[in-house]
Amino acid sequence: MNKPTGALARINSLRRFLILCIILPNIFGGCAYNSTDREQLSLIQSTDAPTAPPFTYALVVKDITNPYMIRLYEGFSDACEARGARARLAGPGDSGGSDQAQIVRALVEEAVDAIAIAANDSDALSESLQQAIARGIPVVSLDSTVRPQDRMVHIQQASPEIIGRVLIQASAVIMGQKGDFAILSTTPAMPNQAAWVKWMLYEQGAYSDKYRDMRLVEVAYGLDAFEASAEETRRLLRDWPELKLIVAPTVVGLRAAAETIAREGADVKVTGLGLPSDMEPHIKSGLCPWMYLWNPSEVGSLAAYALDALKRGTLTGAVGEIVYAGELGDKVVTPSEDGGAEIVLGNPKMFDPTNIMLWKEVF
Repeated sequence: MNKPTGALARINSLRRFLILCIILPNIFGGCAYNSTDREQLSLIQSTDAPTAPPFTYALVVKDITNPYMIRLYEGFSDACEARGARARLAGPGDSGGSDQAQIVRALVEEAVDAIAIAANDSDALSESLQQAIARGIPVVSLDSTVRPQDRMVHIQQASPEIIGRVLIQASAVIMGQKGDFAILSTTPAMPNQAAWVKWMLYEQGAYSDKYRDMRLVEVAYGLDAFEASAEETRRLLRDWPELKLIVAPTVVGLRAAAETIAREGADVKVTGLGLPSDMEPHIKSGLCPWMYLWNPSEVGSLAAYALDALKRGTLTGAVGEIVYAGELGDKVVTPSEDGGAEIVLGNPKMFDPTNIMLWKEVF
């Protein structure tokens, strides 16, 4: 047999040297090795234990300037880091949705390892998400769902039914169950907004006696943009002079409505879904008696843990499976309203004058 030469000979030499260090320490009082030995040890480590690059998980948001989406990505990025993965933020500069499909296609060509997406328009995204799945890239939706066949699982911040019904229930209390009110949403095509509005209308219709003196005058759309939402608020105030309340299931819309009403000096209240850091002055003033939301950072974190489990093969998205989600604990995959599967973060939190000062420091 030929003698080993070159790097292999040096590796074998150092291995014999290390064995002697283990079996003869009491005789020689331990072993020392010089810089050449260190180089050879490094060669052994790199030869025996190659390391793979970390996975890259992309989060496609509705709008990269939306403060809610920024909070979502913060949680996503932190969870990716905890799992040893890289986080990637992508999304359009506005919530029109036309760019999301193109962004997904670019991520597929880039060969990212997994994609999470908050959909502006689920139908428009279907083809690009199917391309991702065909390439073996796991897909989850979060905050705003995509079609069941275009994802493995949806990350649901809270039950759409609970969100929609509780917003109408809150509106009734604030209004004294009497008077005109309007809904200020984002766009008709945005899946989560459409679901919440559907359940708001269902609640009002299912308990018509309770809400018989409340009149929904209009469902308006502010495009999830501050200026457009502010303009819609001004129009609602002009068109409906007896308006008592605007309920906005949108962070951007609720802040825009509150600030516009405050500037106009109108005797109109607001409630809906808002960031405590945005709405603290309006909660304290009484313009917004109370509102609801969840921690968007936790939604992003749960999405990252689900993506990681899908990529590593410990989750498929089947109903009944359990995914570990760090500080959020174990979460169960459950059936979703659209016939697919989802993981629910929890119930919405209520923010009012008793706790707004605490929560405004969180998000």
